[in-house]
Amino acid sequence: MESSLLQWLTGIGWTAFTWALGGLLLVNGLAVALWITKRDRSLVQRYTSLWLAVNLLLVAIGVGVPTVTAVARLAVMGARAVTPGVNWFPGETPQARVMLAD
Repeated sequence: MESSLLQWLTGIGWTAFTWALGGLLLVNGLAVALWITKRDRSLVQRYTSLWLAVNLLLVAIGVGVPTVTAVARLAVMGARAVTPGVNWFPGETPQARVMLAD
């Protein structure tokens, strides 16, 4: 159970990073393409604040979610290491833990 939780947390972090990176590439690619086709300075002045807000949000998601999931993974591994006798996951038997370790 612990290994599946750790894998799930890793997957969530990488998925958030991948989607955020894709969003950054899409938003900035569209901004450059629009500016190249229009060549209008008023577009830059009108949409810079929105473009900056979207970029900051995507960077925060791309960095923040993987950081939170990494901290959660460390907490799960640390709790198991500090209290090895406590069965954190009731469905998991000691024999299953030994089988997973091999």
